[in-house]
Amino acid sequence: MTIKIKQGNPKDLFPEVSAIVSDCFGSVWTADDLQQLIDFPHENKLFLVAYKDDKPIGYAFVVADYMDVVDTKVATVQEIGLLPEYREMEIAEEFLDRAIQFSKANQAELLEQVVSTIDQWLIPILIKKKLRPSEIKADREISSTNEAKLIISNLKKNPKLTVLMNQLFFEQNDDLESHIIESEQDLDNLPRKDPIAFGSIISVNRAEELDTILEELRKIDVEWDEIGITFDYLF
Repeated sequence: MTIKIKQGNPKDLFPEVSAIVSDCFGSVWTADDLQQLIDFPHENKLFLVAYKDDKPIGYAFVVADYMDVVDTKVATVQEIGLLPEYREMEIAEEFLDRAIQFSKANQAELLEQVVSTIDQWLIPILIKKKLRPSEIKADREISSTNEAKLIISNLKKNPKLTVLMNQLFFEQNDDLESHIIESEQDLDNLPRKDPIAFGSIISVNRAEELDTILEELRKIDVEWDEIGITFDYLF
């Protein structure tokens, strides 16, 4: 079996991988979603496709942009998709090696990747490549501030969780309006009571803490819709 990795323009290589996106991510991510991701403007882009013989079996999409907020260039692994039967091979490691090379070549000071619930199979590989978890974002769809109060109360009960930020999201003219919530009083003072989502950001100081924090989050009396973990590689 011969595995080769091809690098090229995202728009040129998209047709090669469009048929395997749903096989990589199930029903939560589609070829149309990937197309929108590719179409979004970025300063620098890297798109890789892995082939078994001539059959596409996986892909990676990495970007690098100057960020005014942190006054530096940040590279981001937008997506790594790999068919399940090839995840035990070293293809994802090769994708990450090339992402690190791309980040250095474009003078990024940070490479980051957010791992969602569907692609947590990547976690051991990210840690092996010296990417370290920095925070966990847990999200839940809600419809009232009372629901948000219950979630905040449950989070506060667990001393093992260091909550950096709680956010409520509202719909505003087809955009998301975000409010940072530090206390139940903040919820009482909100002019609106119809949030569509709640998000909580939890600090992770060491890779060894990750499993414990995830376990504690799942113990809380909250059914999270999504748990995303941010991994960072500092140059």
